[in-house]
Amino acid sequence: MNEASVDLLFNTPAKEIRVVHEVSTDPLYNLSVEEATFQSLEEGRLGNTLRFWVNDMCLVRGRARTPKYGWYREEEAKRLAVPVYERSTGGGVVYHDHGNLNWSFFIRVPGKLLSPERVFKDGSAFVVEALRRNSIDAYFASPNRIEVAGYKISGMAARSTIHTLLVHGTLLLDSNLEMLNMLCIPPQGCPPVQNIINWRNLQVAEIIDSVKAVLEDKGYKIM
Repeated sequence: MNEASVDLLFNTPAKEIRVVHEVSTDPLYNLSVEEATFQSLEEGRLGNTLRFWVNDMCLVRGRARTPKYGWYREEEAKRLAVPVYERSTGGGVVYHDHGNLNWSFFIRVPGKLLSPERVFKDGSAFVVEALRRNSIDAYFASPNRIEVAGYKISGMAARSTIHTLLVHGTLLLDSNLEMLNMLCIPPQGCPPVQNIINWRNLQVAEIIDSVKAVLEDKGYKIM
């Protein structure tokens, strides 16, 4: 990873960021907090925020199905009684369970829209660096994922205005990949998924502490 790129996206006047680790694993609650946090930043009532959250087993899909992104096997989801929810960002369908850690950066941006490649590369840079500090050779892979050794360990989606950016992603720690592969249809060209536990048994607290350390090393005050 190019270390110099880590600070590009978050080089904002306010070098402060609030870090929240949600206790609830209710998908409806967590998705509603995503929306409320975005609106609070958009209206200037909240500053830069990083959320970490975990959902009970479910599927979370983007706003619309498009050929560019993957989808899910609808009949299989119904048969297995796996609930399906919709998020405010674009992209395909993501499988959630307690082995998948979600991270969300909400950032006030300086009055202009950013390119998708910059959003995803720079938005994931702190997570990538945190993993590398834990001896996991993670790297950004275009268009919107983090990989290790050719395997996908994180997918991302984003939403932005001229004032506010949300970039959020998954992190497969020890997820049920059999269920994931049964339910999800990957986009064309997407590599196979793999859990981080395949390389190292990292706990949620270790990842959060590592991301916070990267932020602090780049001059951010953790709120």
